[in-house]
Amino acid sequence: MNYKITYMASMDLLSIKTNGRMNADDFIAMAKDLLRHPQCFPNSNAVFDHTALKFDGVSVNDLQKIREFHMNNEERIGNGRSAIVVKTGLSKEWHKLWSQGEKIKTGNKVKVFENYNDAINWAIKRAITQEGRSKND
Repeated sequence: MNYKITYMASMDLLSIKTNGRMNADDFIAMAKDLLRHPQCFPNSNAVFDHTALKFDGVSVNDLQKIREFHMNNEERIGNGRSAIVVKTGLSKEWHKLWSQGEKIKTGNKVKVFENYNDAINWAIKRAITQEGRSKND
């Protein structure tokens, strides 16, 4: 799996674009790099563009490794929003994948989209709310 992390200053939003075959080691490496990014703070909002990511065939064991990393870093991740964008027609498959194994509950809100602009609008809505300019959820 390959990834690129950028900061979209005009929206105060981290953008992560992935491609290739998903596996736990690469996914965790991406998450570690994201947490080290100079614009990543607890409660940051991010949009993950997984439209070129091949996530079929990911094992439950890999999912558990990713979840464990998330739980171990919950304080650093915080209560921001993570908008996940998948290729059109694959949102049900993404949900089906993550419905396997032991669930975790964190303060980070995650929502899956098939439209990149919808994902950005949802993710930045939280940023606007945090700044007090809007009360929308």
